[in-house]
Amino acid sequence: MEDTDQTRLVHGAMSALQESLRWAGIYYDEGPDMGGPYGPYVQSERLHLYTSYADKLIRCGRAYRDFRPPVSRDMSARASAILREAYLPPSESEAQERIQRGEMFVVRLKMDPERTFSYEDVVYGPMSFRPDAINGVTDDPIIIKSDGWPTYHLASVVDDTEMCITHVLRGEEWIPSMPKHLALYEALDAKPPIFVHLPLLINADGTKLSKRSGDVRVADYMEQGWEPETLVNLVALTGYSYANLEHADHDVKTMNDLIRDFELTRISHTRATLPMDKLVFLNKHHLAKKLALATTCEQTRQDILSRIRPIITSWYGHRSDDYILRVVTLGQQRVDTLLQVPERMAYLFTEPRWDTDTCRAFRASVPTPSFRQVANERVHR
Repeated sequence: MEDTDQTRLVHGAMSALQESLRWAGIYYDEGPDMGGPYGPYVQSERLHLYTSYADKLIRCGRAYRDFRPPVSRDMSARASAILREAYLPPSESEAQERIQRGEMFVVRLKMDPERTFSYEDVVYGPMSFRPDAINGVTDDPIIIKSDGWPTYHLASVVDDTEMCITHVLRGEEWIPSMPKHLALYEALDAKPPIFVHLPLLINADGTKLSKRSGDVRVADYMEQGWEPETLVNLVALTGYSYANLEHADHDVKTMNDLIRDFELTRISHTRATLPMDKLVFLNKHHLAKKLALATTCEQTRQDILSRIRPIITSWYGHRSDDYILRVVTLGQQRVDTLLQVPERMAYLFTEPRWDTDTCRAFRASVPTPSFRQVANERVHR
């Protein structure tokens, strides 16, 4: 769990992520809540590791302490360039004296301005980069901030190395950081993992997906009553090629289908939009499958009842579990989500009122005497 950027830390975010994964049926083998052989699994609990690796890089001459004042955003380009010109780090003894005096510093990774970094991305293919330069001066990236916390660059590389990570799957926004990361792996004499950068999800107009675009959080779909299988299915249809696969023309896919057909090389390198027009279609199919399974699987039956029973009870009072399931099964094609059942199938939970103006008008409009008699008898019960 990455939490080294304390300025952006959101209380409860970790538990929300874990809950979303459990809801979606995606389970991990190791993690903060269960431990494992490579723990701890929260970066803020691994600070000693990052400090140790940074010290190692300083000792071998691949990193240095920088006591210069930070570059201000308001600073002119010339002043910024002067600050970033070749810097002669203090000796270790001088550095320790300045640290004892309470002077602030950051740790920077030394970058070779002449070096070209290359790697093979599973999605984007062969890629080559030169180190970042600002105003013609090679930028030595910060790996330990002035507060003693590591940047994402150092923390992620150390974690990959310590945890024996073989594949890294992450968003394409991290591609520009690859020179820093490859330089860190090299400086630590560590083998880089295989990188799989994933294209971002975007809106139909090509803009970045954000909260202003509508529901983008998993929690939004959880609260609205969509089936977890539906959301997993929907996302899996996005940015992935099912061409030439058996049943490639079928949009409705279970988790087992997705696992069976998954190959890293089938991930598209183009950005994609979520096919929201398929959301209701997929949900009806997955809900129907779940209701059919509920006739033989008690766990599935209880899962459905636990979600819908409290609402029905609060609206209409007690109803038997068998009756609730019969209503849900009967009305499944009339609702988009399970949580719509209490409202759209209300007529199956409430007794009809025969003394309304509408009912009286209906009774008067019935031409057949026998039908009129039945209606009259029902009204005057």
